[in-house]
Amino acid sequence: MIATIHEQIAALPPALRAIAERMYHVVVMRSQAVPPPAMEPWIIEHFGDVAQIREQLVVKVTNRLTLETALFNPVRAHRPHTGAAEDEAIERWIAHELAEHDIFAYPERDTTADVFGRIRGRFCVSASNVAKYDGWHGLVIFDDPHPLRPGPAQIADFIDVALRWIAAAHAHDPAAVYPLIIWNCLPKSGATMMHGHMQVALTRGMHFARVECWRRAAESYRAATGAPFFADLAALHDALGLSIRHDNAHILAHLTPMRNGELLLCADTAEQLIAPLAALVRRLIDEQGLRAFNLAIALPPLAATAEDWSGVPAMARIGDRGNPLTNRNDVGAMELFAANVISTDPFEVAAALQTKNQEPGAA
Repeated sequence: MIATIHEQIAALPPALRAIAERMYHVVVMRSQAVPPPAMEPWIIEHFGDVAQIREQLVVKVTNRLTLETALFNPVRAHRPHTGAAEDEAIERWIAHELAEHDIFAYPERDTTADVFGRIRGRFCVSASNVAKYDGWHGLVIFDDPHPLRPGPAQIADFIDVALRWIAAAHAHDPAAVYPLIIWNCLPKSGATMMHGHMQVALTRGMHFARVECWRRAAESYRAATGAPFFADLAALHDALGLSIRHDNAHILAHLTPMRNGELLLCADTAEQLIAPLAALVRRLIDEQGLRAFNLAIALPPLAATAEDWSGVPAMARIGDRGNPLTNRNDVGAMELFAANVISTDPFEVAAALQTKNQEPGAA
């Protein structure tokens, strides 16, 4: 559990303990609150125990290289459960939105095309985003509009079409070399359309800032230690029990998530990332109640650049945005300008996915 992270790091073999200390700054703090007697019944109803409110444990983990910080408090780890009744309401809401507002229903008629045309997959088709946030900004529109229905084969096809779109955009504009694929699922995640879709971008000059931050982390870590950053990151998480094994990818419930339940996937190539990621997304939806989520796939540049990208893998990050039916936001000033406040324990996230014979991508 994250509350015992100091003890777990201290118990590692010396080489792994040194990696942990080089990569992470960990602070464990005790915080106190004095609830009035009249408040105690409400606390018992929502938290079960007044004592754990009077004295709380807060763990702050900072990645020294990426400068991402996560603040964990076990008291906040009461993740809302999406039960059958809520899922019925979600299904009604999705059906209503698709019936009333689905402008992606006929994409070849109602969406703009890129100058190189459309990319057709088995289960999707590309479009050009009508209001772009970068010079090359496209869409991968799912044939089946339901955003939570795609299986691994469909998700793999969406990513394949996104990769083909990236190749086509790069062929048209060789100076655009930095690719990004994202999937915002349901409005709680930032999706403006209920109809399932991914977005894909290809930019010039420098990669998107958070991706560049991880590249610089790898470069500075290698310069200081002579060791590969991502290999050490994976080895440390594996030793702590925070990895989910797969032949071609590292899947980590990493220690500085930006959103609840976040998983980091790394593979040598984009193609090696597809199968484990597609299977993992489906597992998270089916087994962990994932509904509203953000997924980003960041790839190294398509051509040589001035930066050193050696040792930087294809990466994907997926995080849970919580109950899609609530109007309460999970991102505020802390997350935007300071640090990420996280209510799920990464050790519990990893344990939930480490079930026997259910590895992502396994037959």
